[in-house]
Amino acid sequence: MSGAGGIGRRLMVVGLVLITLLYCWALLWLAWGFARAGGVVGWGLAAAVAILLALTVWVIWREVLFGLNAARLAREYSSDGASGPTATDAADVKPAEPSCAVPRAEFDLAKAAIEQGTGESDWRAWFRLSLAYDALHDRRQARAAARRAIELHRAAR
Repeated sequence: MSGAGGIGRRLMVVGLVLITLLYCWALLWLAWGFARAGGVVGWGLAAAVAILLALTVWVIWREVLFGLNAARLAREYSSDGASGPTATDAADVKPAEPSCAVPRAEFDLAKAAIEQGTGESDWRAWFRLSLAYDALHDRRQARAAARRAIELHRAAR
């Protein structure tokens, strides 16, 4: 991260961390208040709020790790110089909808690369597929392909 864009992203991350810490503090304060009230209901509500806090921290931690790992793969992927043909190299791409022509062709090429024998265990092929899914606005499949790429990258080390 460099330049004005990097500073803006850093400020956004710091802001999100501060908001998360404020949220955690508020939940802890609420749980403490319920616990001080005592009784079965008070302790039950305190336990429920504590569980909510633990789940929140776990989900945020998991998402942060996913983002860090995906960013590391993106840096390696771009420094390797995305290998293989891309949709912009395909001369015969002429679909009915020009707005999705290149992303759809890139998706087809990325999917074909994985279906070929060696692509199944290549993290670069899976990361390319995740980028293609993202370009087609299929976020769920993009995240699944990125997770597979992260797993394969970890196994390759």
